[in-house]
Amino acid sequence: MTDTGKRGDDRRSAPGVLTRGQVLRLGGALGIASAAGPFVTACGGNAGGAVPGGKLVIWTFFDQVKIAARRFMKKYPKTQVAVKVFPGDQYETKMRLALQTGKDAPDIFDTDLSYQGKYINSPFAEDLSAMGAEKLIKDYVPYVAGFTKDQKGTIRAIVDHSAPGGFWYRRDIAQKLIGTGDPEEVNGKVDDWDKIIELGQKVVKDSKGKVHLLDSYNAVFEVEQNHMQPWVVNKKLNIDPRWNQALDVMRRIRANNVDAKLDAFSAAWGAAWNNGSVLMFAWPSWAGFNIDRKKTGDNWGIARAPKAYYDGGRYSSIYSKSQNKELAYQYLKFIASPEWQNYNLKKTLNMPALQSVYKSNMDTFKVPLLSGQHVLKTYYPIAMDIPVRRSDKYQKEIQAMFISAVSDMITNHQPNSKAFAALKEQVRTTYPEISVK
Repeated sequence: MTDTGKRGDDRRSAPGVLTRGQVLRLGGALGIASAAGPFVTACGGNAGGAVPGGKLVIWTFFDQVKIAARRFMKKYPKTQVAVKVFPGDQYETKMRLALQTGKDAPDIFDTDLSYQGKYINSPFAEDLSAMGAEKLIKDYVPYVAGFTKDQKGTIRAIVDHSAPGGFWYRRDIAQKLIGTGDPEEVNGKVDDWDKIIELGQKVVKDSKGKVHLLDSYNAVFEVEQNHMQPWVVNKKLNIDPRWNQALDVMRRIRANNVDAKLDAFSAAWGAAWNNGSVLMFAWPSWAGFNIDRKKTGDNWGIARAPKAYYDGGRYSSIYSKSQNKELAYQYLKFIASPEWQNYNLKKTLNMPALQSVYKSNMDTFKVPLLSGQHVLKTYYPIAMDIPVRRSDKYQKEIQAMFISAVSDMITNHQPNSKAFAALKEQVRTTYPEISVK
């Protein structure tokens, strides 16, 4: 229910793994159009506030930015906001060239978490702490606030959403195969991997092989990656020893027929969301776009995974050479406000970044697709329990390398050491400045 970026953040480049380019081409949120779009400019509306007039140019990969631009202009009618939306598989290249040359560069540029670290830690992103941005993120979900900052702790981006994840599941199928479709009861059946493997064996047995509990062992990646140590520490490759345990779980999931062995965005995977052949998908809050409600009905629920996790995020920075920094900052203040994030929640189903917006809607906000579940009550504690990190230029890229290495390892029935060795070799080749032992 929130937007995504151009290409694979942690799990998104191996077989069975969604790439963000694919998400963008299909639309990264429930009910939205593709992020590819033309250059558009809207005009202001009714009464506004004390914001200077002028024209603001925003570059993005996500079509829903136009909604925020229209709301900003309605509030501040002396302003104009031009939003240029690029296809996700072209966006970063075009953005990087514009920032490097300054030619026709935007005032605000969006980055996805899959590559944000390369820009938020560069001279391209304006120092927002010096403009007072600490006030904007004071009430933010901690993990979201962490990604607004560069490695030195300076705020260089603002975001209007969070992307907590859980298990999306079909309530009717769960009722039939595991005895309940109630989210709270399902939580207790999937709160650790041993239970999940045992439950997965039961599901495939009781369904006579027609239903698998999970789509892929990559669910383990999706959940566990957020709790591992960074891949690079003091310019040295750092392999968290807990990856050994996670890889063992993936291997057990595959060996015990718990997963359907589906490649994300394959035809079979897309069909599985809607034909009931997979009971659960480990996906973040924006996953609803995969569902055909005509086939499944409003019969879904969200359960908590063994650990809190997120996936996705679009962060907005002011270009350091912009001539419209004051107006650009007013726009960032707007998307950081409760006014916008409340509207955005109800209009687009994007989970908020502000804790206050979670709390004020917790008892009332319902999504028909989720059978009336108070989903903010589910997602808020998940969001609050996600470890706080800051983006660097290595984390997401090395994670993608590791996922590919693990896929080869499992396919070829090799030990964990093979995946670690393959990762080390690729890091040596790609990042010679990183020490690899």
